[in-house]
Amino acid sequence: MLKHAFSAGVIVVLCVGISVAQDLGHYDASVSWGVALSHTSSNSIGNVSVESTNSPLLLGSFRVRFNQTHGVVLNFGRTIDSQIYVLPPDNYRIQTTIMEYSGAYVFSPFHGFEKLEPFLFAGGGALRFSPGNTYIDGFQNRFGAARQTSMAFLYGGGVDYLVRRRFALRAQYRGLVYKEPTFHLQQFFTGSRGHMPEASIGLVYKF
Repeated sequence: MLKHAFSAGVIVVLCVGISVAQDLGHYDASVSWGVALSHTSSNSIGNVSVESTNSPLLLGSFRVRFNQTHGVVLNFGRTIDSQIYVLPPDNYRIQTTIMEYSGAYVFSPFHGFEKLEPFLFAGGGALRFSPGNTYIDGFQNRFGAARQTSMAFLYGGGVDYLVRRRFALRAQYRGLVYKEPTFHLQQFFTGSRGHMPEASIGLVYKF
């Protein structure tokens, strides 16, 4: 229910943004490549921990600009990593495809540069964790991991460098904060928040 409500909210924001941008601003679309960096979390008593591995990232974004300073962006991201749960004396490894569906407010505070445009953003969305092959202590073993979706808070910043009139390069740092997934297995519950830092560079088309 929460996921559907968020999706509806994103659609409303986008529709409003498009109607405003027709008079005051413009759009841009980008494709970025980067890396989602590893992190480790554990529960309050320390008997369960989860670690993600570094993984390649593909990110697509569409931004609606109300004016030079304010806008909204929709993101679609994909990465494939391993989620490693340590329950001494065993460790459980889940190869995981992570899909990101998010939206954010974008603030561009500086306009005095000829080709550089810094920006900040904050928003939210959903991360869908889909398990692939699973392993126990390095040996492939099926233990019932199932797909799970977590709501996420998104923040970050970056800079666009204008190459030509409509084309730019984009470098950015993003962070996603979310509730660690359990893949519907109670023994993997940590009750902690995960943090997925991302660094990427991409191509932008402005129109």
